[in-house]
This record gives sequence, structure tokens and C-alpha cells, in this order.
Amino acid sequence: MLTTFPKGLYAHVRGFRFALAHKGYLALTAIPFVLTLALFAAGVWLFAANDDRLLALIWSPRTAGAGEALGALYWLYVHVAKALLYGLVFVLSYFLFMVVANVLASPIYDAIAGGMIRKLRGNDAGHENALPWWRVMLEQAKQAAFVALVPLVLVFVPVVGQILAPLVAAALLAFEFIDFAYARDEPRFAVRLRAMAARPLTLLGFGLPLLVPVLNIVLFPCAICGATLLYLDGPGRGDGPPRAK
Repeated sequence: MLTTFPKGLYAHVRGFRFALAHKGYLALTAIPFVLTLALFAAGVWLFAANDDRLLALIWSPRTAGAGEALGALYWLYVHVAKALLYGLVFVLSYFLFMVVANVLASPIYDAIAGGMIRKLRGNDAGHENALPWWRVMLEQAKQAAFVALVPLVLVFVPVVGQILAPLVAAALLAFEFIDFAYARDEPRFAVRLRAMAARPLTLLGFGLPLLVPVLNIVLFPCAICGATLLYLDGPGRGDGPPRAK
């Protein structure tokens, strides 16, 4: 905990430093950043336009003549539940739209990860399992379905699910970013997933800030750079690359 979790957190700082030192990568990261913000803004607008309707679907008692107790309870439900619902939607929608944007931007992320591997390991590194852009998008779409589905299922598990869902979402989101570099060394998804699942604190250290409102918008542009550096520092084939300054 004293080393792995902070290492995941600090990877974001390293990602920003790397992108600022290599402006070509910074320009590439702007494309998925703008795409994610556009999707997120559209989702929040759509929810805001239908929030009362959604609350009514969950519970809409007939308060007329039902007594003050039920009326007061419903008033509390509407105002408190709406605030909680907005918070949950804000976090989950950004997570889901980030996952969707990562699919659309996967060729760009793959190119960034591959370029960083070649730069930090050597000109011939990272080519073994490189895929054409359409295969990258297809593989990322299949992976995104898994990444998005697991936290959503956990949300509906009583008590424990509401605690586990954001933690699992953070870990899977971190894995999704790191996986662009990892896939260059290991083509088997199940092997990559098992290996990263053995390092949950590293994943949480990197993934949790990406679910914090406002902070996630700041960190998102250079997350792929930080995730690639985090992977290159860890165990794997060809590990031991020099640290990027």
C-alpha cells in the first residue's frame, strides 16, 4: 500500500510531464479528450431534461390526501434522491462515456502507446503484436463491453454492490488504459487481465482519480501517457526501461 497505490497516483503526474516534454503526444491526446467531453455533456443534458421523469418511475405515490407523513417523506425523497442520483449519474456517465470514447479513440491510444514503447525501449520494440486500426477498435469494443458491464451489474447488488461498483470501475478503467501498452507484449486478454488483477492497489491508485468529478477532466488528456509509463515500469517482457523525464 505504501508503494503501489502512490505509484499509480503519481503516474498521472509523470504522464503530464511526458506529454508536455513531447508536444506531438499532447496534440494527439486532445482528440479523445474533446470527444469524451462532448459525449459527457450530451449525456448530462439528456439526464437533466428527464430527471423528474426518472424519479417518478422509481417512486411516485399519490400524495393528495395521503397525509402529511407520506407527503413529507416524498418531498425528502425527491430532493435528497435527486441529489444522490445526480452524483451517481455524474460519476457513472463519465465512466461510461470515457469507455465509449476510448473505443473510438483506440487507434490513437494504440499509436501513442506504441510510439512511447519504441522511444523508451528502442526503435524495434512494441511491433510484435501491433494490430491494424480496425482490429484495435474491434478488440477495444469487446473489452469495453466487459469493463462497462461489471460495475453496472454490481450497482444492483444490495449494500456491498454500491461500495464495490466504483472501486471495480476505477480498477477496470485503469486496466483499459494500461492495456494498450500491455497488449504489445502479451496478445492474450485473459493473461493480461489476470496479471493486472494481481496488482489491485496499482490499478486503484491510477483509476480512482479518473472517477473524481472535475479532477477526472483535468487528468484524462494525459492518462494514456501515464498508463504507458506505469506499465513500462512494471514487470513484463522487456521490463526495466529508462524513466521518462
